[in-house]
Amino acid sequence: MWWLAAVVGSVTALVGLRAETFAGAALTVVVAGLLMVQTPMDLRTRHLSRQATVIAVALVSAVIAVDVIGDGVVRAAVVAVGVAAVVVAVYALLHRLSPRSLGWGDVLLVAPLGLALGYVAADRVAVWQLLASSTGAVHALVLRRMRGASGIPFGPHLLVAAWLVLLASV
Repeated sequence: MWWLAAVVGSVTALVGLRAETFAGAALTVVVAGLLMVQTPMDLRTRHLSRQATVIAVALVSAVIAVDVIGDGVVRAAVVAVGVAAVVVAVYALLHRLSPRSLGWGDVLLVAPLGLALGYVAADRVAVWQLLASSTGAVHALVLRRMRGASGIPFGPHLLVAAWLVLLASV
């Protein structure tokens, strides 16, 4: 999947150079890196790397902390933590209700994505979720029609949707 790295890296670099803030560009780079690591893995194995997700949480938190220290935008950081907490709680509830439908890796994955989107564009979190859910539904319908498959890896949909929303927001 070398083409994924080429496309995501090139587009991220172009948008990052034109970003209004360093934090927006840095968060987009972190999400792009997570996309390039997790997507091929989830598509092949239907599992996400917890280590990569934890590293992404640490990197997103560090970018936000540096931005808060430099610019004093504490309110935006509080909003980001609140957004991430709500999204993780909703996904944890969905996992609890139907563990076969939504894996624990997806629940963990929304933490760094929710933090990044909550910090850059909290008003677009619903767009992220709608885009991920819509593309996931289409993917599931196509696979059911073609192969009779009953499930899909949802991580790539969460990652690509978050990346696209960040690109449009920075």
